[in-house]
Amino acid sequence: VFSEFEIEQHQECAYDHLEAFDGDNDTAAILGRLCGSKIPEPLVSTGNKMYLRFISDASVQRKGFQATHSTECGGRLKAEARQKNLYSHSQFGDNNYPGHTDCEWLLTTEQGYGIELSFIIFEVEEEADCGYDYIELYNGYDANSHRLGRFCGSGPREGVYSPGDAMLIRFHSDDTISKKGFHIRYTSSKFQENLHTRK
Repeated sequence: VFSEFEIEQHQECAYDHLEAFDGDNDTAAILGRLCGSKIPEPLVSTGNKMYLRFISDASVQRKGFQATHSTECGGRLKAEARQKNLYSHSQFGDNNYPGHTDCEWLLTTEQGYGIELSFIIFEVEEEADCGYDYIELYNGYDANSHRLGRFCGSGPREGVYSPGDAMLIRFHSDDTISKKGFHIRYTSSKFQENLHTRK
């Protein structure tokens, strides 16, 4: 997140610039090539590494930039035919999930495919209306999409299927009781295949 930003302006940022990559070196996907004096949008990596590179040439100098970094839970994930894992928190298995968290994971897949979740472990604070700690699933890119459900306690037992090419997972915890958390497996699958296997 940038608080100050002033780097020599150029249309393609060819002279002085800051580059951010979605990984631990410059072979990772580029998140942005920045210059000018407009404060950029926050940069968010998809994983637990971000590589920054600042380059300045021999001529014009400006003030520079100031930024703060923090760890965000959630992120953008790509569902594929191969199963992938998603955990409620980084210390899953060693410690209970932390309090005061609001995490959002956006799962996307290719057009024409749907997203399937299976819950391997699910232990979230129990409450009749799931008002304290909960996970919410949406069939789409944001919380304005159709809600597939809100879960807490030790459920959902069944897998959850979203026929669209995006599913949003929101996890909320309050500041009191915390439990083990959850381990989800997700894959992408053709909608027709899915209907066929459910008969």
